[in-house]
Amino acid sequence: MRLDKFLSNAKVGSRKQVKKLINEKRVKVNGSIVTKPEFNVDENDKVLVDDIEIIPHHNVYIVFNKPSGFTSSKSEYERNIFEFIDHPYLDELHIVGRLDKDVEGLILITNDGNFTHKVISPKSNIEKEYIVKIEGILTKEMIEIASNGITLNNGIKFKPAKITKIDDETISLVITEGKFHEVKLIVGFLGLKYKKIKRVRIGKLNLNDFNLNLGEWKEIDYNTAKKALES
Repeated sequence: MRLDKFLSNAKVGSRKQVKKLINEKRVKVNGSIVTKPEFNVDENDKVLVDDIEIIPHHNVYIVFNKPSGFTSSKSEYERNIFEFIDHPYLDELHIVGRLDKDVEGLILITNDGNFTHKVISPKSNIEKEYIVKIEGILTKEMIEIASNGITLNNGIKFKPAKITKIDDETISLVITEGKFHEVKLIVGFLGLKYKKIKRVRIGKLNLNDFNLNLGEWKEIDYNTAKKALES
């Protein structure tokens, strides 16, 4: 790969900016100053700018604790979660499974499209757990109805969901799809009302393991991120 492309891909600057750095003799490859933008580098080369090592372009995985009131998008017209993310790869990041504007909790953000597909594909049967504050009384019959799968009056079908009572006002709801408004629609179909919804787990990736306040995020490595692929 050309040195100028390597540097621009690594978010050091635009192609024009990194060519200027190279011409100013501020770039070293394996300890030697390089002044040609077309100089070829590979993954084993050590590249430094102003004696600071440059990490090659790579996949990024971020855990974010979404607050209510923000959309899961890069909308220019509504406040969105990317307002919280200060990262050099921001322009190429996307969300792994959206949350409604009024829903809180765990969101994964990445630039790895294959990873995203594996997590959100219904065929993967990845569990997503939500803690739901409810109005109404959860019954054994409701738990059984959800566990058998639900078909709404408009014909939309949801795979079996697992419901566990936490206390009189709180339930855990585990789904494996993530269709539009699925948690809200399941709760409503059962005759309950939701007051607050928070996603706490995707696969074996648990929000509680990261000690993040609402609006905080943390970059994680792939070995940690891939827990989201485990059920």
